[in-house]
Amino acid sequence: MAGDGVTGREDLGGILSWKVDGPAGGALRNMLAHPRLQTYYNELCGTGYRLDHSPFILQQKPGADGFIMHGGAYDEQGRFDYELSYSCHNGRIRCNLLAASLQLTDSKEGDGGFVILPGSHKANFASPAAVREHRIAKERCIQPAARAGDVILFTEAATHGTLAWKGTVTRRLALYRFAPATVAYGRAYLARGEDMWPPEFCEGLTEAQRAVMQPPFNARLDRHAPAEDGSAVTVPVPRAGFKKDFDRSVFGTTYF
Repeated sequence: MAGDGVTGREDLGGILSWKVDGPAGGALRNMLAHPRLQTYYNELCGTGYRLDHSPFILQQKPGADGFIMHGGAYDEQGRFDYELSYSCHNGRIRCNLLAASLQLTDSKEGDGGFVILPGSHKANFASPAAVREHRIAKERCIQPAARAGDVILFTEAATHGTLAWKGTVTRRLALYRFAPATVAYGRAYLARGEDMWPPEFCEGLTEAQRAVMQPPFNARLDRHAPAEDGSAVTVPVPRAGFKKDFDRSVFGTTYF
């Protein structure tokens, strides 16, 4: 994992506040409801998936250190970590936290960078120390080669990390995390403003992109969701009017 001991990793937040008509702002926002990616988001997180963490850009200059192995459905004490869990029941997959990593530069085999332990998302025991400390990474982990513009999707329930960067150019990627409609790990959406996220994050969003920025609540409570083709916003299961009338009379709010 160690690089040259001098060149550190660099992170840049606030990328959704970049101007939508700028050279990169539009492309970074497209990750929220891109038609090619939405099929995977819906399949892995379910209808009404939401942006959970604030996206950011990560970069490593040649010689930069990597990052420890982390993630996994069980913590170091062997306790089940529901917030990161992956499950498959009756043929239906569900990721409680799905990462989408947009590659902004090429990453060749052997360059270092992102590595993942295949199958670890299905584990029923805590990761051994040898895995967490990276001692067997070269034997068991995969470092996928990728081109600029590729997107790597992975569940946070899989043990993953970063190797020291050996490439000849600066490695850059934009990292997003999505969750099911009813799941929240991060709390940036509670920041401020009517849209919950910082207002500048929501300026110029399409209807489909704005739907992805909703706070967590069940899809059956009139949750807007991008259509399958990424173009329009739909309400998967409209809540019956008599139910909303009931909630208003009992709770004083439109929804319980």
